Amino acid sequence: MTDEPLSIDVTQDTFAVEVIDRSRELPVLVDFWAEWCNPCKMLAPILAKLADELAGKFHLAKVDTDREQQIAAQYGVRSLPTVKLFKDGEVSDEFIGALPEKAIREFLERHLDRPADETLKQAAELVDQDNRSEAITLLQQALIDDPNYDKLQFKLASYQLDDRDPAGARTTLKTMAQSRRQDADYKALLATIEMNELAGSELDVESLRMEIASAPENYEARRQLSTLLFLEADIDGAMSEALEIVKGGREKDRDSGREALLKMFEALGNSNEHVVRYRRLLAQALN
Repeated sequence: MTDEPLSIDVTQDTFAVEVIDRSRELPVLVDFWAEWCNPCKMLAPILAKLADELAGKFHLAKVDTDREQQIAAQYGVRSLPTVKLFKDGEVSDEFIGALPEKAIREFLERHLDRPADETLKQAAELVDQDNRSEAITLLQQALIDDPNYDKLQFKLASYQLDDRDPAGARTTLKTMAQSRRQDADYKALLATIEMNELAGSELDVESLRMEIASAPENYEARRQLSTLLFLEADIDGAMSEALEIVKGGREKDRDSGREALLKMFEALGNSNEHVVRYRRLLAQALN
């Protein structure tokens, strides 16, 4: 509970101070509404409840769009209710419509500071000091207190993978919410975990190169080499080896090479220059 009002009505004259400036200290959730809007009336008590429950973590501001048409136009409000979250003077995220309380709570949790955020900073400092194992332990302990915090889960899985523990990373990743599993960063990390699992621990680049030199059609060795090169950040070399499998192998081998390339594409993201180039080369090889 707090002595401050749960929300403040802002106008064109006060918007800069109450929203823009304030958002540099705490996030400001701005509810664009109108008196005639029934969904707005359904949303208002939910926002007020969360503002009270999470007092000190964000401010709630309200804009009557009938009276403050200039603000609504400036921020592209075309449907009501529209709710925009301001951080550091800019719109950070938004949603439209009278969402249920659970969905709004999840929306806020993605942006509001949590005690575990300080733990994440401490873990990053430990990693910078080459104390990754301590960082992993720290994040595992933090997850006991905040088991559903996706930032903790994701960072822990990343550190476990860097620590050559793909099985641990996969286990951590499985704890993340289903809704998070469609995100690009989740898919990228999962793809990298799978490539680590494929690589194993008993293979090395030089022995695989020698094996391929003596038996160029050993496409399994090429696939393993492609995976190891990718994990060693030789992206061009990794994709080149996988493409050779697609070009020269039997149908089963070609599928293996294609799947290896697709996994690398997923790990790097569609905008990566290697992905753009090899996606084109893959299409040519398959035609």
